[in-house]
Order: sequence, then structure tokens, then C-alpha cells
Amino acid sequence: MAIAENGPQGRHRGRIGNMVYYTLNGQNIGRKIGRRTKPPTEGELRHRAIMKLVPPFLKKMLEFINLGFSAAALGTTKNAYNLAMEANFHKIVAGVYPDLTINYPEVILSQGMLRPAQNPLAELAPTGIQFSWDTNPQMAWPESSDQAMMLAYFPNEDIAVFTLFGKDRLSGTDLLILPEELREQPLYTYLSFISADRKQQADSSYTGAFNLGI
Repeated sequence: MAIAENGPQGRHRGRIGNMVYYTLNGQNIGRKIGRRTKPPTEGELRHRAIMKLVPPFLKKMLEFINLGFSAAALGTTKNAYNLAMEANFHKIVAGVYPDLTINYPEVILSQGMLRPAQNPLAELAPTGIQFSWDTNPQMAWPESSDQAMMLAYFPNEDIAVFTLFGKDRLSGTDLLILPEELREQPLYTYLSFISADRKQQADSSYTGAFNLGI
């Protein structure tokens, strides 16, 4: 059953026949549903496998993504997570169906108009990951006040550790502190920047993997 908001000519919410109506970012969306009798093609099976692989992975870092794609979503009918899915869905999948895996160096965690990190680097430190990037003492404001966004993903535990508002770009380095029990676990690292007013982001940079031989 569907609900007609604001009368019969208004927006609908719910199911009418083989259509489901819902609201997304202020837009009334209709989606057709039905039952299929033909067997799925290999391409469709691969698509389903990707759906089981990519969305759960991205949701482990949802807070980071929601901020990292927030500016890109402005003025569209999509939210930050939708855009992150579009940017990553096919790009980050490696392998031949059914043996599909995440290609971690291709993962995109933020997109925007700010300048990305220049020559980004990540290194193991006693208490976490030390990130660094090129800087310039003469860097102008407001770029100099951009803040680091740092993330480490641990595939064995399927968790992400991150900082959304780190040191400013002018600092040239920042430390992502990791829980002691994770410091020797395999991990993949990423770096980005966000403006001090939280309105703009940079494209994220992959900064390497550590402890993969463990």
C-alpha cells in the first residue's frame, strides 16, 4: 500500500502495483519491481557479487565517506554515499568472477576541488601511522589551513581507523594513532584534506600498505 502525501496528486510513498515510490534528497522516485523467470547471466552474477563486496566495505568507513563526498553531493539528488558508490563500484574490484577482491590502491574515499596531497607518504611509527606530504612555508591562506583526513583499513578485522580533522596542511605531517592491538596487523592507508570551514575536500590519495606478510 502506498501513501499519497498532499492528496492524490501529491507525492507517493510505498508500493502501488509493481511500483515502489520513495523520496531521495527531495525527489519523488519510482522503482519498478517484479519477478524474473530467466536465469541470470554471468554479467548479472558478477554484478551481484560486487554488490556483496563493495557496499559492506564502504560502509566500514561511512563517516569518512559522508564527509569526503559531502561537497560533491551539493546541488545533486544524490547523497555522499551514492557518489562514493559510483566512484568505487567497478573501479576497485579486481579478479575474475567468482574470485573477486577489493583493489585497495584504487579506492577513492573523498572527492573535491581542493589540491590533493603532494607527494604523500605513510610510514609505520611506534604508535600508529605517520603521514607526511610536501608543504611550503609561503603557502597562502586558506589552503594552508586545510586539515588532514587520515584513514587506515584493516582487512583481517574488516574495520577502519580514521581521523577527520587532523593537523593543517602547512604542518606537512600528522600521526594517525592506532589501537595497540592493531599496530602489527595488515593495513592499507589513505590521506586527504578538508577545508577549515568543512565545505571543501580534496581527492583522497592511497599511501601504501603495511604488515601484509603477517
